[in-house]
Amino acid sequence: MTGRRTSSFSNRRGISLFEVVLALAIFIGALTAVAQILRTGSRAAVRAQLESEAVLLCERRMNEVVSGVLPLEAVDRSGFDNRSNWFWSLSLSESGSVNLLKLEVKVEHVGENSTNQISYRLTRFMLDPQVYVDAANAAAATASSTTGGL
Repeated sequence: MTGRRTSSFSNRRGISLFEVVLALAIFIGALTAVAQILRTGSRAAVRAQLESEAVLLCERRMNEVVSGVLPLEAVDRSGFDNRSNWFWSLSLSESGSVNLLKLEVKVEHVGENSTNQISYRLTRFMLDPQVYVDAANAAAATASSTTGGL
């Protein structure tokens, strides 16, 4: 009889309920891990896109200020025309050197959660525009005094 029992167990076909449940648990665990990786990757992609846009907006605003398109005066949290969640600020300060200004542009994105809140700062030193005005006035005064004597 013992010979028959061992042969009946060795001829068994199929899988047991325990093996099915174990395989299902492994599959669900792996699926959960993959879903977490995809969600993390998606958040990182959104953050990278926002950071790139912040850099571009900050550089654009700094170039507009330096070129004279925008006035050279302090601005606090002004919105962009076509972007509702983006704000920019401009601060002016003395740099410690004569006739040199320190410009700092800050761009911020205000989102609904912490991953969508980005801020970027760009600092640039610029010769004070008043230097050019004073030089032009001095040149005009010199020119008028030399022609006025004739």
